[in-house]
Amino acid sequence: MDFPGHLDSIPGLLGIRLAGTVVHGDKRGRKLGFPTANIASPPGTELPPDGVYSCLVSIAGRPALFGATASIGNNPTFDDVFERRVEIYIHDFDDQLYGQEIAICLLSQLREMRRFSGLEDLIGQTAADVERSRTLLRDLGLICMAVALSPAARLAAGE
Repeated sequence: MDFPGHLDSIPGLLGIRLAGTVVHGDKRGRKLGFPTANIASPPGTELPPDGVYSCLVSIAGRPALFGATASIGNNPTFDDVFERRVEIYIHDFDDQLYGQEIAICLLSQLREMRRFSGLEDLIGQTAADVERSRTLLRDLGLICMAVALSPAARLAAGE
């Protein structure tokens, strides 16, 4: 699963790549309006600092790249999460990915991980994070690129 080579040449982008199998999580994201793909990273995988990131996602067997917002950390708002997790909310995407391999390319850290006083605060901040991620991807021209590679765009173009 590859990402465009020019990502490495854009100043200020992190370009951190992670990959793994999508596994079942606690389903909290779905209940909060932001269903996530939870990645089981191979043992020994070095993860970046905890936080929320704007990223691109590549799904095995699909030609398109998807814009996304990733959360890396132990979900401090919830008292029952002790391990670090990689959770990705894929923008405008509603397919089941359990058991599939995905890769992500972290582009920019949007904020550090933090504990919220309640679910309303968490939902509001998550919505703001997703909007910032969408804006960053759009400003970098990456959403247009992903749409151009999508199966629907390829079919429309007669490919």
